[in-house]
Amino acid sequence: MINRKKGVIYLVILVIGILIFGLIYWYWNYSSGNYLYIDVDIKNDIDDANYYKDIINEARNKYNNNDVKGILEIENSDYIVPIMQSSDNDYYLNHTPNNEESFMGSIYLDYRVDIDRSKKLLIYGHNSSNVDMPFSILEEFYDKDYYENHKFIAITTSTTKKRYEIFSVYVETSDFSYMDITFDSDSEYLDHIEKLKSKSMYDTDVTLSSNDEILILQTCSEHPDYRNYQKKYLLIILRRV
Repeated sequence: MINRKKGVIYLVILVIGILIFGLIYWYWNYSSGNYLYIDVDIKNDIDDANYYKDIINEARNKYNNNDVKGILEIENSDYIVPIMQSSDNDYYLNHTPNNEESFMGSIYLDYRVDIDRSKKLLIYGHNSSNVDMPFSILEEFYDKDYYENHKFIAITTSTTKKRYEIFSVYVETSDFSYMDITFDSDSEYLDHIEKLKSKSMYDTDVTLSSNDEILILQTCSEHPDYRNYQKKYLLIILRRV
C-alpha cells in the first residue's frame, strides 16, 4: 500500500513537472515571440542570382513552409522575421510560420499583392500591451526619438533586398482607404500617398513622387489615446529608397 502511494505521488510530481516545463517552453517560444525570429545576416546589393533565393529557401526549410515570401528587418534592431503569405488574409491571423495554430499569428503579406512586383505592399501582424506579439515593436514608433534611430526597414525576397524609409506614422480609426492597391492614374496614386503622409503624427521630412514604391505595416494600436475606438490601426508607412 505504501509503495502504491509513493507511485501515485511520483506520478503527480511527474505530471506537475511536465506542465511546468510546458508552460516555460510556451512562454519562451510563444509569449516572448521567439518562435518568429530568424538569426541571419543579409547583405545588400549582392550580384549573385542565387544569394537571396538561398536565404528565402533556408527560411522555408526552417519552418517547413513555402508560404515564406520574404524577411523583414527593422534596421538598428535585432528584429528579423519571416513574411508569410496565404491565399487570404485570415490564415496567418492565428497560425505561426510553421503552421501551428496560435493566437500569436505571424507577420504576413496581403494576399492581393506580389512581394516582388507590386508597387504597394501591405503587411499585417498582431499587437498587445500584455504579451510580446509579432508586431508589438511598432508601438515604439510613437516616440519620435525611436523613429529617428530606426527610419529604415528592409525586406528581402527571393530576388533582392529592398530598403524602405518611413514617411508617415499614425493611427487610423475610420478611413481605411490606405488599404487600396489599385489606382487609375499616377496623379491619383500620388494624391493617395500624399494623404497618408499628411496624417503623420510627426514630420518625417520625406518628399514623395508618383514613382515611389510603398510599404505599409499595420497592427492594432494599444495607445491609451485610442482605447475608446473600436477600430484603431497603427500604421508605419514607408517608401522604397
